[in-house]
Amino acid sequence: MVKKHYNNLKDRLYNLAKKYSSKVGLDLPYFIKGGFWLSIGQFFGTLKGFILSIVFANLLSKEVFGEYSFVMTVLGIAGIFALPGMGVAVVQAVAKGYEGTYFRALKDVFKWSWLGGLLLLCVSVHEYFFGRFNLTLIFLILSSLFPFYSISGFYSALLNGKKRFDILTKLSSFFNIISTILIVAVVFFTESVFWISVITVLVQILINGYFSLFYVKKYVKNNEIDEHSIEFGKNISYSQAFSNIANNFDSLVIAYFLGFSSLAIFKIVTLLPNQIKMLANAFTPMLLPKIASQDLSKKDLMKHFKKFFLVVVFLILIYWVVAPFIFKWFYIQYYDYVWLSMLYHMSFIVMLYILPFNYLIKEKKGDLINKFYNYSAILLIVLSLIGIYFYGLLGAIMARIIHRSFVMVITFLFFFKYCK
Repeated sequence: MVKKHYNNLKDRLYNLAKKYSSKVGLDLPYFIKGGFWLSIGQFFGTLKGFILSIVFANLLSKEVFGEYSFVMTVLGIAGIFALPGMGVAVVQAVAKGYEGTYFRALKDVFKWSWLGGLLLLCVSVHEYFFGRFNLTLIFLILSSLFPFYSISGFYSALLNGKKRFDILTKLSSFFNIISTILIVAVVFFTESVFWISVITVLVQILINGYFSLFYVKKYVKNNEIDEHSIEFGKNISYSQAFSNIANNFDSLVIAYFLGFSSLAIFKIVTLLPNQIKMLANAFTPMLLPKIASQDLSKKDLMKHFKKFFLVVVFLILIYWVVAPFIFKWFYIQYYDYVWLSMLYHMSFIVMLYILPFNYLIKEKKGDLINKFYNYSAILLIVLSLIGIYFYGLLGAIMARIIHRSFVMVITFLFFFKYCK
């Protein structure tokens, strides 16, 4: 009986969405179905980040939390060798039916990521000479695990390309639940940056690695490879690597010049705005396969811009209202810095670039995307150095705001000038 009512309700919603699709100019059944699953998946991802931030902020000292954040930052920088643009290329290739591209790309990522392991080994040696022996051991272990870590989340590219957002949500939600439980337990019993860092990486490898290497095999229906997409993925990886360094650069500067405690503060004040950005990005994986599989014009894409703009502004205003209460209830040790978090959330306006950026990818404007990443990365590095040197954490926040505004402007310039 319950199942019957559920199916009736589902059919009514589908018919209603189909009826109004032409009026709003969107494929509402597609976005409602995919958005439902992606929203659930992003909910668990956001909940994980929120829970862990509360646990870290209240059970760990600023110094220990800062050290953990430093480890994750360096791990992120090592990702420049894991061909970060290959996931985008796989989504596009799979959406067009070249499903064999997935495992071909996976092999290339694994091969190149050993250079990332070498980088982590060099960092381990560096920390040894600075006398930080706990970090030395952490980076030594992570250097051997990194190639497996780098491919562990790759399954999302295949499932996004096949528009199987339901399966993707179930897998990612399972991982988020298990990893959250384990990390919280480690923090509660040890408060050790060594065990927190190692467990974080091992859980990712064991669970998501299984999904990426074995579970997704049943969704690969052919061995056809799009060589052009492989080259495109490598091409944009070079520029994304530079961008990856730039995005983590301010954390490195803060850790070395302001200290690990200041890095902990920076991570807390930027965490919630970043979580909201990730929540908004829940619908982004739906855009690329949809854009790639249809012949959409520039005019078709931009006619929804006004609606998107109003949503972004609304989310900024909402955060300004609730942020003081959230910090008072959950991050009392960091309450004096809530104004920095509210200021940082102004950079959420950059979400407006999502539509034109995905269109550039669809058009395979590789040279333009390279220019985009390179110019914006250079600007972020320069702004971060100047801002942190003269104004500390405030300078780091302002650097992010100015940089993201630049990203949005440049994306639109490329879109209007070079896309048909």
